[in-house]
Amino acid sequence: MNYMAHCPACGAQVLFRSAASVQVVCEYCLSTLVRDDLDLENLGKMAVLLADASPLQLGAEGRYRGEHFAVIGRIQLQYAQGLWNEWYVLFDSQRTAWLSEASGSFVMTFPTPLTSAVPAFAELHLNQQVRLLNQAFTISNIATATCIATAGELPNQISAGYAAPVVDLSNATHFASLDYSDGVPLLFLGEEIALEKLALTGLRDELQTAVLQVKQFTCPSCGSALQFHPKATLSVACGNCASVIDVSNAAYKVLAQYDSQVKYTPRLSLGSTGKFRGVHYQIIGYMRRRVTVDGLPYEWSEYLLYSDKGSFRWLSEERGHWSFISPTTRKPIFMAGLTKQKIGFLGRNYVHFQNSTAVTTYVIGEFYWRVQARETVAISDFIAPPLMLSREQTAQEINWSISEYVQPADIAAAFKPEQPLPEPDGVAPNQPSPHLHIERRYGGAFAGFLLVLLVLQIGFVVSAQRQTIYHDQLNFESYAARSVTTPVFNLKSAHATNLAVRNQTSLDNNWLYLDMALVNVDSGQRYVFGRELGYYHGWDEGAWSEGSAGDEVVLSSVPPGRYFMQVDAEMDVSSPSVSDNLILVQDVPNWSNFWLTLLGLGIVPLIAWWRGNRFESQRWEQSDYADAGNDGDGGGDGGGGD
Repeated sequence: MNYMAHCPACGAQVLFRSAASVQVVCEYCLSTLVRDDLDLENLGKMAVLLADASPLQLGAEGRYRGEHFAVIGRIQLQYAQGLWNEWYVLFDSQRTAWLSEASGSFVMTFPTPLTSAVPAFAELHLNQQVRLLNQAFTISNIATATCIATAGELPNQISAGYAAPVVDLSNATHFASLDYSDGVPLLFLGEEIALEKLALTGLRDELQTAVLQVKQFTCPSCGSALQFHPKATLSVACGNCASVIDVSNAAYKVLAQYDSQVKYTPRLSLGSTGKFRGVHYQIIGYMRRRVTVDGLPYEWSEYLLYSDKGSFRWLSEERGHWSFISPTTRKPIFMAGLTKQKIGFLGRNYVHFQNSTAVTTYVIGEFYWRVQARETVAISDFIAPPLMLSREQTAQEINWSISEYVQPADIAAAFKPEQPLPEPDGVAPNQPSPHLHIERRYGGAFAGFLLVLLVLQIGFVVSAQRQTIYHDQLNFESYAARSVTTPVFNLKSAHATNLAVRNQTSLDNNWLYLDMALVNVDSGQRYVFGRELGYYHGWDEGAWSEGSAGDEVVLSSVPPGRYFMQVDAEMDVSSPSVSDNLILVQDVPNWSNFWLTLLGLGIVPLIAWWRGNRFESQRWEQSDYADAGNDGDGGGDGGGGD
């Protein structure tokens, strides 16, 4: 499928590896060559690519979903906030795709025919839903980019200065891009992918040293000596005069100037390096952000990390709590919630925590976009500790990031700050509960003991004899002596057992007090107890009743022997006679020991639950769902990134 030709400008060999390629840039003389059948037309010199820290280069090879591909072309584009690369890749099957690279994040997309009409570019806006291939996508970015330069093979004729109106969209599983460059929208559909999953070979060898190279310059506002990484940085904030300088060209134009009255000293020094999560990072930028809640300001810090792989990450710190933040192009799935909105992301559910409007109040160091003074962004945070998903929305774009709570000791071990990091204060939104494993451990132990206890209790219930040893009806007259002594009865058992004394009376709108004694004939031992019964009912805008005409008491550990019952009754002298069915039953199921044991076993798990619940209450005091009148800390770890 390869087609070899000679550059008409310099005579060097140029190779078309894809039958779909139309344009190629000669790597020797940078002439732009367009293929017309077997002829090559020279359109002139292509602009030089800006130096960057991309790990990719033409000729790199990799595998995507098991299929081999090679990188054969490149477009470098610029928009208001920065740069990105579109790498043209060719698979062995001759299908083509685009590997988009922006700020160290990568998306693989494939040209896909549209099956239905889409709105015009001018009709689109952020957060708008668009149906593509019978799937709902949400617009996350609208921009008109400009082609800076190209290299290698391309499927279309593209020159420097070429305008590219593009729209980025996403849902839970796919990333999509609509390209309106030729008027008719073109759809590119794919997914975000980690670079290491592409098993790439032939990457740039000089990348690790290139990302550490810095360039010196003088602040145009105050003359302070500054430096930046020329292959990664578009703007630098001067820590002396708070000017933000555009370093994308040699003019070093001042973009903005911050009016902060306070100069902050970052806890982690700019320029410090460290290995974190297996990747070497250098801290190149620092910013302060502020939200205002109920008239009170709350601030936090964010550190921009630049990796030896040419990617960017963030560290966020508030009140001694740290989070490691990574961008994502995936859009979570929004679910209906009762009081708190929920979203699903990569198999995990997140709960809405708070909305806020953050303002950038202070910056120093380098940034991969053109920082503006007092940049404002709307933030929505969703938590599933130790993770938090954050949506940041500006007038131009919507970005999602995922942050993971990190212990201060891990940060200190990686970047070795000059001063000890402060202990965390309060509870962070995504801080994992230190009581959770205790709750689970004690909860599991409690469940195990409860199962054993239930088995034992069921055994006691099943084996109980429930033997009736005495049953008689006692009659009490209001005008006569109300003392009764029962005949002697035998309590037969091999050991002491319990004895249930049951009274079922004929009370009707009346009361009865029974002074009772169980007496052992041979030893004279007495078990004395009193029972008060009362039952009333009537009609008052409906039937009502209270009390009961029946009663039961269980005497525990009554030894075998001969017994009689002595019963003295007290009742209203004006009431009619009352009958009482007295029933004595030995060896009945006893639940009191079960409940007492259960209560004792539950004390420790209950304390653990209370402590965990208190921790969660402190967490949510910071949220949009805090109780009215609660002055909880309104600040929150921002999503990070731009």
